[in-house]
Parts: sequence; C-alpha cells; structure tokens
Amino acid sequence: MEPDPYLQQAYQFGVLEDFDHLYRYANLYEMIEHRKADAIVEGLTEVMPGRPTKYHHRDPADNVRDPYAKDGTNPLSKLHALTIMSAEQQTMNFYMNTGPTYMEPIARQLYQEIGLIEEEHVTHYESLVDPGETWWEQLVNHEYNECYLYYSFMEQESDPKVKAIWELHLNQELEHLHIACDLMRRHDGRDPQSVPAPQLPPVLAFEPNKAYLRGLLDTQIDLTTLGAGYVREAHERFEKMQEQLHGGEAPPSERVITQHNEMFGREYRVESEGAHPDPALREK
Repeated sequence: MEPDPYLQQAYQFGVLEDFDHLYRYANLYEMIEHRKADAIVEGLTEVMPGRPTKYHHRDPADNVRDPYAKDGTNPLSKLHALTIMSAEQQTMNFYMNTGPTYMEPIARQLYQEIGLIEEEHVTHYESLVDPGETWWEQLVNHEYNECYLYYSFMEQESDPKVKAIWELHLNQELEHLHIACDLMRRHDGRDPQSVPAPQLPPVLAFEPNKAYLRGLLDTQIDLTTLGAGYVREAHERFEKMQEQLHGGEAPPSERVITQHNEMFGREYRVESEGAHPDPALREK
C-alpha cells in the first residue's frame, strides 16, 4: 500500500528479514514446545528461509535511512512509518524481556541474537520519520494513526464482541485526536487539518501474503544496505561487522536449524505454494 518508492523499498527489505525470523522461531517452537507454527499462521503466510538471519547484522552507518519530507510526503506514508516503527519496537522489547526466561540455552541465544537485530530494525524504520516534525505535529500524527488502525480492525472484525472493543477504542482515540488538535492550535499556532490525510485511507488489510513474499524472495534476497541505499554486493563495513559478531562461528540462528535437524531429521517448513524460489535455500 506504500505510495513512496523509497519507503516501499525499506519495507520490502525488512520483511524478508522478519520472514526469516519466523522460520527460525518456528523451528525453535517445535523443538521446545513440540508444537507446529502452521496452527498459528493459519495459511496467511508460509514458513521457510528469508534473507538468512546471520546476514542481518550491519554497521550502524548502514542502518539509518533517509527520512520522508513532512510537508511533501503522502499522509499515508506517515501512518505506515509510525505503524511499522511501533511494531518493531514492541517486537524488540518482547524478545529482550522474554528470551532470558527460557531454560534452554539455544532459546535464550536465539532471542538475544534476533533481539539485537530488531533493535537495528527499529533504527531502520524510526529514521524514516522526518525529525523536523514538531512535537505537536507528531502528537496529531500518532493519534490519527491510532484512529486509522482501530478503524481498520473494526471494519474487518467478524466477532461481534471483539468488534465492540475496537469500536470503543476508536471512539476513545477520536477524542484523543480532538485534544491533540486543540493542543497543536494553541501551542504550535497551526491548523492541524494540514497534517493528516483529509480522510482515512483504505483500511489496513489483513490477508495472505504468499505470492507477494515469493516475489521478493526471488528478486531481493541478496540485498544489503550501504549508507541510506541498497546494494547486492557485500562491502567492507558489512564484512567487518560479520566478523566482529560471529568470529567464524555459527550463530544461534544457524544452530537452531542444525539442532532441529538432529532431533527430527528435517527442518520445519510450511511451503504450501511449492519449492523455495531460491534454489540455494531449498531444504537439502
């Protein structure tokens, strides 16, 4: 749904990394819980390798993106940037708080490794937001985004009891938005109608992504970042970071697959649409 090509590329780049995290955690899940991830994803997505997790660690200079221009960008782009930044922040917090509670060493190690990557992802997405926005402008954008998300949930919710919760929260956030707008008029001296979209964009859809992700796996799996851009070749800063973090040893994200193979004689995958698009990542 992202209209800006640069921002869209930032999301396409990131989704292949979180897609790989899903694959690593699905193997861990079967190892320590003896349960299968397909009961959770329920056909919305597949479970197979994305861009391998060991390649996600990058030099800090290569994690910062160029921000959108607050006065020229599509208002929908502001909502997308806030939503994915918040999701990554919550993911990082969850991994760093939950990981140490596991008894199994491989679980603690995998959570630690991916928790650090999610911290890099927070920077990746947070830097997309224009730092020139005033605090009042940011407040209006945040409240507007909450209204947009609750409206999206309400419009797609099939359970009447849950739908009523989304509607209640939407009404609460609408009042918060009114207050934020009043504060912006009073303290920023600006009309808040100039900040958000004139009307709510189409709802944020919750639907299968299999074909879309397969297309990205086929065309972008070998990308890494260089400065605020993207390249297909490993460069000196990237290779130096890999050596500093891994030191020639297999990281937990690789060892969890090895240990799963030793326990079950196979990897855990859900490949409902056929073999992996990248021959190098097909199960041996």
